[in-house]
Amino acid sequence: MKNKTVTNSILGFLILFFNISGYAQSEIHNNQEAIRLNNLLRKHSKNTDSLTFYANELLRYSKENNLEYWTYNAYVALGNSERISGNIIESNNSYHHALGIAEAISDKKSQYKVMNNIAMNHKRLNRNDSAYYYFKKLDKYHSKQLEVLPASIAKMNIGLTFFQYQELDSANYYLKNSYNGFIEAKNKRFIAQNLNLLGELQLQKEAYSKALEYANSSLNLANENNFKFLLPTNYSLLSRIYTSMGNEEKADEYSNLAKESRPKNMEFSNSKIANLNDAIREDKAKAYESVLNDSEDSKMFYKANFFIILIVVLLLGIVIYFLLKRNRIIKNEVKVIQQNIEIIRESKVGNKVVDEKVIQLKSKASINSSNILYVKSDGHYVEYHLDTKKNPEVDRNTMIEVEKLLPSKSFVRIHKSYIVNINKIKIINSTKIMLDTGEWINLSRVYKERLKNILHKE
Repeated sequence: MKNKTVTNSILGFLILFFNISGYAQSEIHNNQEAIRLNNLLRKHSKNTDSLTFYANELLRYSKENNLEYWTYNAYVALGNSERISGNIIESNNSYHHALGIAEAISDKKSQYKVMNNIAMNHKRLNRNDSAYYYFKKLDKYHSKQLEVLPASIAKMNIGLTFFQYQELDSANYYLKNSYNGFIEAKNKRFIAQNLNLLGELQLQKEAYSKALEYANSSLNLANENNFKFLLPTNYSLLSRIYTSMGNEEKADEYSNLAKESRPKNMEFSNSKIANLNDAIREDKAKAYESVLNDSEDSKMFYKANFFIILIVVLLLGIVIYFLLKRNRIIKNEVKVIQQNIEIIRESKVGNKVVDEKVIQLKSKASINSSNILYVKSDGHYVEYHLDTKKNPEVDRNTMIEVEKLLPSKSFVRIHKSYIVNINKIKIINSTKIMLDTGEWINLSRVYKERLKNILHKE
C-alpha cells in the first residue's frame, strides 16, 4: 500500500512537471511580439537590408526575454541574409550560433535543419570534407527518423562529394541509394537529377552504354514533367557521351540542343561535374599546351606595354581611393542623420509632444498630420498615406502647396515625388529611407541636404 502511494505521488509529480513544461514551451512559441517580428522577417525575406534589420530586432528582443527558440530563429535569419549577400563565412557563423542554441535546448529537428544550411555553405566554399561530415550526420538522422526524402538528398550530396574526389565506387554506392530513396518518395524531380548524375558517373567509368541509358531516362523525365532546368545539363551529357563513343554527328546534335536550351548566364565550362570528365580535361590540357607554345612570342609585347599598364593601374588606384573616400563621407553623413532621427523620436516619445495639425482637403476630407506616413505626388493629384488606413486619401493639389500645409518641423521633402513624416522614419541609408511600416522610399541626393538642415535645427 505504501509503495502504491509513493508510485502515485511520483506519477502525479511527473504529470504536473510535464504540464508546466508544456505550458512554458507554449508560452515561448506563442510570444506575440516575437511572432510579429518573425512575420516581418518572412514578409521582407527578399530584401537583405530589411531582413537583417528585423533579424537583429528579433535577436535583441528574444535575448532580453530569454526566448531561446526565437533567438535560434533570429540567428538562422541572419545566416540566410548573409548567404543571399554572398557572405558565406559570416552566414555560417550565424548558423553555428543557431546550432549551439538548438543543441542547448535539445531540439533535434532544429539542429539538423540548420546543419543542412551549414553543409550547403561548406559545399559553396568547396570545403568538401566539412560538407561530407554534416551530410553524413543528416543522412544518419533522417534515416533513423524514417524521413526518406531528406535522407535521400543527404545521400545524393555524399555521392557528389565522393564524385569530386574521383572515388567512383563510393559515389556510385551513395547515388544508387539516393536514387532508390527518390523512387520510394515518388519525387520525379530528384529522380531525374539523380539519373543525370549516375550517367555522369558511368561516363567517367567509360561504361558508355549505361551512361547513355541513364542520360536518356533523365531527359525523358525532364521532358515529360517540364523540368526545363535539366534539359541543357542532359543535352550536354549526351553530347559528351556520343563524343566518347566516336559519334560526332550525334554529339554535335546534342551540343546544339544544349546551347539552344540553356539560359544566357549558364556556362557548362563552370560545371563541376563536367570538369571531371576526362575528355574535357584532355581538351583543356591541349589548349593550355598551345598557349605555352605561343607565350615566348608574346613576352616582348608585354614588356613594351608594361609602362602603359603601370600608369593605368596607378590611375585606377587614385580613382578607387577617391571613391572610397567619398563613400566614407556619405556613410558618416547617413550615420549622423540616423542619430539625429533617433534623438528626435526619443525626445518626442518622452515629452509626448508631436506637432499636430488638422489638414482640410479639397475633397472635403480632413486628416490629422500626425497620422500621415508620407505624401506621394501622382500627376495633378497627391496621395496622403496614413498609418490609420490601408488606402491613401487622394486630393487634387501640388507638392509645393502640400509643403505649405504641413508642419515644417515634422515633415520634409526627400524626393520630387515624396514628402515624409520625420517621426515615422525607422532606417536611413545613402539612397533610401525605411518607415515604421517597413516601406522603402527613395531619398534624392538633392533633398538630402534639406533633411540634414532640418535635423540639425531640431
